[in-house]
Amino acid sequence: MAGAAAVTRPRVVFVADDLGLSAGIDDGIALAARGGNVREASLCVTVEGAEHGVATARAHGLGIGLHLSLTLGRALTGPLRGLTDADGRFRSLRRVLLACTFGAVDRDAIAREVDAQLQRVSDLGVVPTHLNGHHHVHVFPGVRDVAFAVAAQRGVRWTRLPEELPLQRPLPAAAWLLARMARKARPAAERAALRSLPFVGIATEGRTDFGDRSRRIASRLTAGGVAACEWMVHPRRPDPALEELDPAGYRRPAADELVTLSDPELAARWGVEPVAFAAL
Repeated sequence: MAGAAAVTRPRVVFVADDLGLSAGIDDGIALAARGGNVREASLCVTVEGAEHGVATARAHGLGIGLHLSLTLGRALTGPLRGLTDADGRFRSLRRVLLACTFGAVDRDAIAREVDAQLQRVSDLGVVPTHLNGHHHVHVFPGVRDVAFAVAAQRGVRWTRLPEELPLQRPLPAAAWLLARMARKARPAAERAALRSLPFVGIATEGRTDFGDRSRRIASRLTAGGVAACEWMVHPRRPDPALEELDPAGYRRPAADELVTLSDPELAARWGVEPVAFAAL
């Protein structure tokens, strides 16, 4: 119809987590980038594959942020009270969350570790576009205030607040806990002048029906008036390194997510516009 307003497609920042964790993950992120969908990746620097991850992301023109880890790999600053063993290896998600919740951590030491991980990103020649957390540790109590403050001092401008948009019901139980922590983290992010977008990703994580479920959610972005959002994704090829480092992550379904995110027609099929943080 002549004179009708053009339909604006929601702008989606697909952020691929776990860059550098294994070659299979880096390969999956590369495939999703070649499809034109993933434009940002979050780098883990507490494992040995960080250099390979950076090379992969650069080869495909991706923005790179810090995937802050306090539950995987080894601390860069040595042992941390409540978070690592005596050798500096991070404890399990459950133990770290409990330590943070009950204040059994050293906030100053956490600030030094966050700074060291951001420095490692810088040493790899990367200006980080964003900060988020493996297992969302960046919004844990005892972590969020110091992590956001350090990130801001380092010039980071974007973070993730994992409060899932209500586009899919029912949500996994973890989504409710994360939403609560995200709401508590928001004032700290605002004090640090860190920007965030409406968030999607928990409802699609580890799903055998990733493609169908994600397409339905994408259709609801426009219906719900969502102009832009961040969508957490995990394109990967499970490999022995991932199985050793993160057995739970290795066991999550991966095939449908990788095929979906590698599809060069995804944006047209879903009616979205994939962008990087720099475009917002």
